[in-house]
Amino acid sequence: MHVFSIERAGRVLWLAGVLVLAFAWQSAAAPNVIATIKPIHSLAAAILDGVAEPKLLLEGGASPHSYALKPSDAEALSGADAVIRVSENLEVFLDKAIATLPGKARIIDLDHTPGLTLLPVRKARGLKHYASAEGEGADEHEHHHGPMDVHFWLDPVNAMSMADYLAQQFAEIDAQHAALYRANAGKLKARLAALDEELSVTLRGVSDRPFIVFHDVTQYLEKRYGLHGLGAITLSPERPPGAKRLSEIRDAISRAKAICVFSEPQFPPKLVEMLTEGTDAKRGVLDEIGAAIPPGPGQYFEFMRADAKSLASCLKS
Repeated sequence: MHVFSIERAGRVLWLAGVLVLAFAWQSAAAPNVIATIKPIHSLAAAILDGVAEPKLLLEGGASPHSYALKPSDAEALSGADAVIRVSENLEVFLDKAIATLPGKARIIDLDHTPGLTLLPVRKARGLKHYASAEGEGADEHEHHHGPMDVHFWLDPVNAMSMADYLAQQFAEIDAQHAALYRANAGKLKARLAALDEELSVTLRGVSDRPFIVFHDVTQYLEKRYGLHGLGAITLSPERPPGAKRLSEIRDAISRAKAICVFSEPQFPPKLVEMLTEGTDAKRGVLDEIGAAIPPGPGQYFEFMRADAKSLASCLKS
């Protein structure tokens, strides 16, 4: 009986050792993924669920339009297996760091997603103020951000395409968990389809209510849900508009009877306050990345709901 106990204990110890080694091997095999902004990080986290947690590069209210890498960011990037960004035309602050990354790092540009709906940067002049002759014309904007509007994550149907693309990319990096990535993508797409229906209901009845935004982030929302955007205060959020531009927009607000003018939490609201003062237009807030919402698999859904509610609340009142 004593011998049997020793043998049995030996087997248990051997099995425990095997399990520890297997767990350690699986942990080591989990990909080290970095995503730039919260909405993209959220989608990646949903696909990686059960395998790994991606690192978020731009935390808090940092804007991809004006971010500067910190030494800690460079250190994190140096150990990455994959870096997910929206587009080389948006996160330009990554260019130098990416050029020095080890060969193993895969750069995943989401504007290369198959089936993605991409819309051109808007150039209309006149009432639809998406460009201005005051040093912020469409040609200069294209030089910095390319000819396509890079805010395509603000369409849940685009997010569905990105879910499949991310699952494919992760499967190529980590074939061991390929089936799990595909299964997670299927679950995420189902949730995104439900979100699309929910947002359609939230934004129903405001298609004829004109509004102006701080910079042109709502084109994909407008196209998906039939909204009536008049234009943007500035094309380049890093550079405030001049006095002539502000005067043009105030006139546009009055002529078009804009219901709302939306600011963004990443930028000072003073311009919007100045533009709406003395007009009937109300002020609202739209956040292109959901800066105040904690990161994680649910962040994309929470921030999209918050923006839709903000739009509906201001435009319906």
